[in-house]
Amino acid sequence: MRTSIVLFLSLLTIGGIACKKSTSTVTPPTDKRDKRWVVTTFAGNGIAAFNDGPNSSASFRAPLDVVIASDGAIYVADAINHRIRKIAQGQVSTFAGVGFQDTTSGDHSIAGFAHPSYLALDAMNNLYTLDVNDPRVRKVSPLGYVSVVAGNGINGFADGRVELAEFGSECAGIAIDADKNIYVLDWRNRRVRKVTVEGEVKTFAGNGQIGFVNGAQDVAEFFNPSGLVIDRQSNLFVGDQSCIRKITPAGVVSTFSGNSSVIGYKDGEPGEALFSEINDITIDEQGNIYASDDNRIRKITPQGVVSTIAGNGAGYIDGEANIARFNDPVGLAVDKQGNIYVADDHNNRIRKISFE
Repeated sequence: MRTSIVLFLSLLTIGGIACKKSTSTVTPPTDKRDKRWVVTTFAGNGIAAFNDGPNSSASFRAPLDVVIASDGAIYVADAINHRIRKIAQGQVSTFAGVGFQDTTSGDHSIAGFAHPSYLALDAMNNLYTLDVNDPRVRKVSPLGYVSVVAGNGINGFADGRVELAEFGSECAGIAIDADKNIYVLDWRNRRVRKVTVEGEVKTFAGNGQIGFVNGAQDVAEFFNPSGLVIDRQSNLFVGDQSCIRKITPAGVVSTFSGNSSVIGYKDGEPGEALFSEINDITIDEQGNIYASDDNRIRKITPQGVVSTIAGNGAGYIDGEANIARFNDPVGLAVDKQGNIYVADDHNNRIRKISFE
């Protein structure tokens, strides 16, 4: 997934409802609507361009992630437009970013982004951003002021004070715990890094080698990690190519669901389910994890059981979830009502999956 995003960005920058009939002989037959997952286009006209305005006419260019604020506003990492966009009350607007590749901090009217990728929100609705081409963690306040949280801007690896620490380019996931510590999935360094509230960057899990090795934090290895969430018990979950990895608060890594040695597509129990290439994951209030996986959206229960929510191959089709099509979906978010929002990268749209 990381390779496909980088290649895609480089190329662009260079150039009806079923009815049940009652069988009762006492009560007359009535129609009951069976609820099912339905996919709709929430925002974006599908044209790879930049245009603010009503959801239906707004344009995105390679949206890579979405997050939902406490007031219901949706923020989008609009990578090729070098902006953070905001969707609220049926309108798309620019929240921060001047629209050309730049990494200047400051007020939203002067701040710049290279190719913003993964996003997270804290309890105060501060937005934290990662960037494909800027190895730093940045913060956007609710008023749109952009600042650097961690990283000296050098593509490398160094723990230490936030202003001296180094991250690899293409960090691929970010999450914040209840104590305001920030976790960053450092894809290039194959590690999960922790930015503490005291201003230190530490390696939380991963020894930097490429592989599928479970165990203690300094033994574990990650292969192609992409997507990071945290549950109410402070366990971290990482999408790692063909499986979901779990990291305990003590940094111990295990395989939660999927098979690290087999790539494919299969729903089922944790040890039987197969994934192809996980792009991102999100988590709902009940602890269910949702993964964007090879043009499908998959659900993983707290017990690790996998099912397919929506998606049936590459393309663009709205409608019932089993026939809907996505084109390289990346970022996911779940609202308070359980609706799932998808940054549908190659379709340049934000899609919504609702249970209706």
